[in-house]
Amino acid sequence: MDPKKKTVGFVPDHDADTTTSPGGSNNTNTVNSPVSAFSNTPDLSSTTNSTTSTPNPAGSAAASSQPRSINTSGARSSYEPMKSSYEEQWGLTPTSRPHKTASPRDGSGFPAKEQGGLNKKENKVKTSGLGIQPNAGSASTDGPQSSNSTSSAGPASAGGPPSSGNKGGSQKPSAPSQKSMTKAERRELQEKQKAEKAARVSAGLPASGKKAAQVLNQPNSGFSPNPSKSLATSFPGAEAEKAIAAAESTGQARRREKLTKEIGLFAHLDPPKFANTALAPKDLHPAVVHAGLQMAQFKICGANARCVATLNAFRKAIQDYQTPPNTTLSRHIQTYLNPHISYLVTCRPMAVSMGNAIRYLKYEIGKNLELPDEDARALFVEKIDNFIRDRITMADQVITSLGLQKIQDGDVILTYARSSVVQGLLLAAHAKGIKFKVIVVDSRPRFEGKQLLRALAAAGVPCTYVLLTAIGHVMREVNKVILGAHSLLSNGALYSRAGTAVVAMSAHERKIPVIVCCETYKFSERVQLDSFVQNEIGNPDELVNDQNNNFGHSSTRCHPSVRGANSGDAASAAAGAGVLTGWRESRDLKLLNLLYDLTPSEFVTVVITEVGLIPCTSVPVILREFLPMMQQ
Repeated sequence: MDPKKKTVGFVPDHDADTTTSPGGSNNTNTVNSPVSAFSNTPDLSSTTNSTTSTPNPAGSAAASSQPRSINTSGARSSYEPMKSSYEEQWGLTPTSRPHKTASPRDGSGFPAKEQGGLNKKENKVKTSGLGIQPNAGSASTDGPQSSNSTSSAGPASAGGPPSSGNKGGSQKPSAPSQKSMTKAERRELQEKQKAEKAARVSAGLPASGKKAAQVLNQPNSGFSPNPSKSLATSFPGAEAEKAIAAAESTGQARRREKLTKEIGLFAHLDPPKFANTALAPKDLHPAVVHAGLQMAQFKICGANARCVATLNAFRKAIQDYQTPPNTTLSRHIQTYLNPHISYLVTCRPMAVSMGNAIRYLKYEIGKNLELPDEDARALFVEKIDNFIRDRITMADQVITSLGLQKIQDGDVILTYARSSVVQGLLLAAHAKGIKFKVIVVDSRPRFEGKQLLRALAAAGVPCTYVLLTAIGHVMREVNKVILGAHSLLSNGALYSRAGTAVVAMSAHERKIPVIVCCETYKFSERVQLDSFVQNEIGNPDELVNDQNNNFGHSSTRCHPSVRGANSGDAASAAAGAGVLTGWRESRDLKLLNLLYDLTPSEFVTVVITEVGLIPCTSVPVILREFLPMMQQ
């Protein structure tokens, strides 16, 4: 016997009892439907009650079209013989998935094969897990549809297939698919979704609606979720303002500040770094920790100064290093120095000069792995001293001697910010008796040109100090521009303090030669075409006009008369407060403090190095030919 017939209780000799409820009542009309002995298809031509004889009111199921009934014995008498006619009516194939039967007892719509193997207790547990309440007023039957059920499982009046049971006896309307929407409706939906995503991001939450809802549901997230409306739905208008206010008052404020205060074009760069000795490894040498703190606070700035401070700190660390048992100094010293290097990187991004010096030190360590501890210690200290002497100190002296040939009496030399090499060259030219004048161009926020101005003025060099905004006015008097360099890239580009490119391009526009002083250990194999790919972001608070930042320069503070303050009121006491105080609370204000820029090679006339005067495009030649000989 067919297992399906066995499941529904097929009785071939019984007639079908069909229930017809046009008005939703419980009236029962019996229709004799003879069944052929060779097929399961009933003879529908002999039925006396059809769907055309009784009109079906709107909103009710077409019960006359489904020959379902339950006889007095509680068994399905002729449901299975009508199965093939259902397959023909609804276009189902014999291999199709069996439709789900709905019982008013559970209303969950399990397949008949699964439902037949569950008892009443199991059905109750199953429906409670789905959040579906059983219909207490319905008869407990095993048939596909009860006649007094609250919801009809038969086909709808529109001719749809039989629907499964649902919660509460009513079908919840589903959201329309995008295929059925018009183009304008789809565009409106997309705009709404974009607004919801932007509101979630502004609130310091994940962009995904599901992840945002998970954050709200966490007990320690800092947000108070609204049970009637989740973040996965929308954040329109005032709701977004409330969510942002909640984020600012919780632990999410820091993340919101990062999302809203960073500039999108420079989001790939590392944020400003601050030294944290509490998170540093405990076995760091004090000299390295001290150097890192000074670099983070910009008390040590400049490529040469940072490189020398790093090498001196490593020299002290090597001198005080105690070799662990069962190893040698040469083989373990590099493992010992790696945490120190990582700490310096966390304090401030490593300069090109520092990277080349550390690479040189590791190269020397790798060449001498078999030396005794004391010999290796003395050798490494000597190599550090030789690097500082040959590649920095002596290189600067050679650059100074070569640069003196380019300075003549009556020259007006313009320089930007402060470079230790340029400062030494100008002081040497003045000591030699050359009569010249210097124009120092400076810019916010660090005002490094003031240190150069102080040194030149103390030596008696005639100087003029202007800001970068006045370069167009003073450039007409200049006949030479001498600049320092943070690094020279392999494509000939000059990587230096932000504002250098403006000075070089202004001089190139007026046919004024641009001379760059740079040591060869600052040459880099990196290729860079703009200032966006690689740069360093400084602390944006340095741009704020208050006396606590910008190192207390009076030129960065507003005069009380500008704010309309009288000398006797409370505003005069806050005369040092800047106009951008509290800028972090402003949602639409973002500050960017880039430390370096890139000058293309066509704006540089000549580069003075310890190997001679070369064009900036000869950097690859120096890296390929001269540096291997210097390392031997």
